Amino acid sequence: MNLEINSTISYQNQNDSPTRITIHYGGTRSGKTYSLLQWVIVKCLEGKEDVVIVRKTIPSLKRTIIKDFEDIMNGMGIWNQNDFNITDRIYQFYTGSTITFISTDNPEKLRGMKSSILWLEEANEVDSESWLQLRLRCTGPIILSLNPTISPHHWIRGIEGATQYFTTFRNNPYLEREVINSIKELERTNPKAWRVYGMGEFVTNDKAVFEFEVCEWLPDDAELICIGVDFGYSSDPTAIVTLFRKDRDVWLVENCYERGMVTTEIGNKLKSIVGDNRTEIWADSAEPRLIEELYRMGLNIRPVIKGKDSVNFGIGVLQSFQLHLPKACQNLVNEFYGYEWEVDRFGRQLDRPVDFNNHLIDAARYGAMMRLSVKSENKGRYNISIR
Repeated sequence: MNLEINSTISYQNQNDSPTRITIHYGGTRSGKTYSLLQWVIVKCLEGKEDVVIVRKTIPSLKRTIIKDFEDIMNGMGIWNQNDFNITDRIYQFYTGSTITFISTDNPEKLRGMKSSILWLEEANEVDSESWLQLRLRCTGPIILSLNPTISPHHWIRGIEGATQYFTTFRNNPYLEREVINSIKELERTNPKAWRVYGMGEFVTNDKAVFEFEVCEWLPDDAELICIGVDFGYSSDPTAIVTLFRKDRDVWLVENCYERGMVTTEIGNKLKSIVGDNRTEIWADSAEPRLIEELYRMGLNIRPVIKGKDSVNFGIGVLQSFQLHLPKACQNLVNEFYGYEWEVDRFGRQLDRPVDFNNHLIDAARYGAMMRLSVKSENKGRYNISIR
C-alpha cells in the first residue's frame, strides 16, 4: 500500500527521536497532535503494534484525539467503522495492530494496560502515579505531548534522558490565514499568552501572585468549607475546586478541569463530589441560567456576589491564608505557579493580575470570597455596647 500524507515537522521529530521517551511541547495549532497521530497510524500499518493513547478523561478523548483519528483515517481512505469497538474504544487494523484510547479515570484499568507504543496527549493533565503504571507496561516508544504551561513542580520536568521538541504555529504550513492572524494578535493583546501559545516557551513567574506549598494530600481533620465553580465550554474549561480549612491553613483540591461540559455533566460531576450532603457551591454569577438549572437538579449552588474590584478582593482573601495544593492536582499547581501581576511598558508591576490560565484560580477565589473573607466569618455576629 502506498499512502501520501501531508504532515508537519512533529512527524519527522518523532521518527528521528534518538531516545525512547520523546516530549513534544507545542504552542496552539502547531499541528503536533495531528502529526503524531499520523506517525502512530503509519506504525500500525507497517507492523503489529499495540498502541495505547491516553488522556485524563473520556469526554476529552472523544472530542479531540478520537475525532482527529477518524478524520485522518478517512482522509487516508482506510477507515472502517466495523473495526472500531466504540464501547472499549479500540481500533483493530488488518495488520493485527490495535489502538486503544483510555482515560486515567480508572486507576485499576491502568495496571493491566500493556503497550508497545504509549502516547500521553495533554500529558500535563495526567498524574504521576498513572504515568508510572503506564510507563512500566510499555515495551517501546513513549510519547508525551503538551503545551509548555507546566510548573517546575510537575513530574514531567523531572524526566531524565528524554528528547524534547518545541513547535509553534509557524511549524504548521496548513493553517488558514485567519487562524494565524488571531494567534499573532496575542502578541499585542496578551503578551504572556503569546509567549506560551504563540512562541511555545516556558514562562517564569518572577511576578507571582501567590505563595503556596505543594503537599502530598490534605489532613484528615481539615474541614470542608465549600466548592467553587468557574464555568467554561469550548475554549475554556469548566473548573471545580473544593476548599478545606484548618485554622489559618487552606487546602485547595482540583475536582474538574474539562472543556465541552453541558449542564447535566456539570451537575453529575458536582453530585459525585458532594454526595448526599448540602455543601455550599459558589459559582460564576455571569451564568444565571446555568446556575438555576443546576439548582433545579438538587444542588445547593448560588451565584457569587461580586463587588467592586472583586478579583483583587478574592486574591487578598486567599493570600491571607497559608495555601496548600496537593501535587496530584496538576492543573491547579500549574495555574497557581503561573499566575502573575501585570506590568506596564516600563516594567513596573501593576495592581491587577494577568487574565490568563486562571480558571481553577477563579473557582477557588469564588469560594474564598464567600466563605473565608473577614466579612463572611463575622456574618451573624454583632457588637453590642450598653451605655
